Amino acid sequence: MPDTAIGKPPEERKFYILLGLYVGFWGMLQSITVKLVPLDLSSVGLTMLAFSYGSFAHAFTFPCTDAVAEVWGAKRARFMVYLGIVVYVLNTLLIYIATKLPPAIGWPHNEAYNALFAAAPRIVLGSLLATTFAQLWDIYVFEWVKKRTGQRYLWLRNNASTLGSQFFDTIIFYSVGFYGIIPNEVLPQLIVGTYILKLLVALIDTPVVYFVVYWITGNWTAQGDIEEPQT
Repeated sequence: MPDTAIGKPPEERKFYILLGLYVGFWGMLQSITVKLVPLDLSSVGLTMLAFSYGSFAHAFTFPCTDAVAEVWGAKRARFMVYLGIVVYVLNTLLIYIATKLPPAIGWPHNEAYNALFAAAPRIVLGSLLATTFAQLWDIYVFEWVKKRTGQRYLWLRNNASTLGSQFFDTIIFYSVGFYGIIPNEVLPQLIVGTYILKLLVALIDTPVVYFVVYWITGNWTAQGDIEEPQT
């Protein structure tokens, strides 16, 4: 079947695939943010810590926004973020309503469900604020670097935007969600440990962005919303 049969050119259809993946990650964040996973950092002088699985999974949204910003520009990438926020808020509302509904007769897990999702409003709020700020910061830095490099150095704008945004994401999330809950001397270690983990993910992020851009355009970089690449 020809590409025009569904009314969209191939590149545009690939944007909707990325949009679906991106919004899907936002939709699952609320459910997995409350899951804490052990993190052994004894090899770098720290102790056995824990990090939110949601903060780790959130790192995989950045290749989506960076690839879209590269190919279509910052405006469309920000649209993805705003749509993700709407999905996150709706998902949070639905889960909140679920905690208030009476359980079915014979279902024994209602208390566990409520303990998991109804008792973590700070974690959810921290996740929302951190994710929103980090995503918009990522796009801002990506756009700022691209205006000064043109189509060159995709690796530079991808890493500069992702490393900074992950830093803010980690600080905001743990400060809002866990300050006063985790001992003050442990909180900085938790932030550092999680950020180190995200740095490792960011190293994987760069070739992924290149691959996605090539998958969309057939080239390793794209002009996006930059009218004239600077030399």
